[in-house]
Amino acid sequence: MSATHASPAKAAPSHTPASKRDTRLDVLRALALLMIFIDHVPGQPLEHWTMKNFGFSDASELFVLISGIAVALAYGRKYDLTNLASLTVKAWRRVVTLFAAHMTGTLLTVAIFVGAAWMFVRPDLLTQVALGPVVADPMKGLVALGTLGHQLGYNNILPMYMALMAIAPAVIWLERRNPAMLIAISALIWALAGTWRLGPPRMLEPGIWFFNPLSWQFLFVIGYVGARHIARGGRIGGSPGLLAASITYVLFSALWTIMNLGAQSNLSLGLPFVLTGFDKTYLTGWRLAHTLALTYIFLSVPFLSRITRLGLDNSLAVIGRHGLAIFLIGTVLSVLAQAIMAIIGNWPETGLLLIANGIFIQIIAAYWLDMRETNRRKAKPTAPAATAALRPVTA
Repeated sequence: MSATHASPAKAAPSHTPASKRDTRLDVLRALALLMIFIDHVPGQPLEHWTMKNFGFSDASELFVLISGIAVALAYGRKYDLTNLASLTVKAWRRVVTLFAAHMTGTLLTVAIFVGAAWMFVRPDLLTQVALGPVVADPMKGLVALGTLGHQLGYNNILPMYMALMAIAPAVIWLERRNPAMLIAISALIWALAGTWRLGPPRMLEPGIWFFNPLSWQFLFVIGYVGARHIARGGRIGGSPGLLAASITYVLFSALWTIMNLGAQSNLSLGLPFVLTGFDKTYLTGWRLAHTLALTYIFLSVPFLSRITRLGLDNSLAVIGRHGLAIFLIGTVLSVLAQAIMAIIGNWPETGLLLIANGIFIQIIAAYWLDMRETNRRKAKPTAPAATAALRPVTA
């Protein structure tokens, strides 16, 4: 089977109007965002039904893989020798936007826990979400937060994404020249980072960033190269042998996780940690392989592609179109839910109510953002374009 049938990297046929956006990538992004939100409110029943409970990887891997694909669609196909500089500027502007979103979420997280600790006389809240080192030394803590040297719990995926967007121009340039070399270099960096425990250091605590960009760039690059390969007419998926192996691995992963059969040491097989670990920081082998197996199944089974191709007005499609804003809203809501549950009690009913309300707020916010964007497009003047079309051609 041609992978173009199932891959989000191929949009609708060329005669389809531009407004007919292929929603599959949006839907998958929305599912990842909603699972991240649910996972970020520990202690409530729905936490046990997200992706992390049925395999070695979780929604974070899905989010980063989709990000690589999205960059390929937004930047990769527009690149040529004359516009790399402009694409670099656009990518680095995106980094600034991501930094602003990250700092907004971080400061709101600090405000929520500090405010709750003060209002309800709960000093223990000042130790939550890695806030303790900041409270212990506020001046140094604020500097560490502002320079990404300290990242609060549940606020640590955007710094990694910033790093990936910062290197995106280099990824775009090298992929156009030699995709195989790009994959090889990316794999080498991933292997060295996991073997030697290399990564950006923390300032207030020992260790490195929770999401190590030197490791996670590999999944981002895989998503980018795969999307570009399909955009050129290539194929991914359709091999019965690889599909059977992927399904077998996903089922094995689900069985191992659901039955809690053991820790990393039981699956080390005497091989290096980077290949057989479960460590999220270094995106070690079992996690990476699980993500790739799921992706291969999705690309090989047409039914999975069809059920994710939803209407433009579907809630999941709308959420996915506004990924960054919804991620920020979900982060703040999850932190607020954590504070509420810490104060009034970790009751299942409370958790379900908070999750339901949080998802509802995200849906409403996504539709509002969509409406605002539609109105902004309608307000753009169209007369100059029409006038330009009537101008005589001059030498």
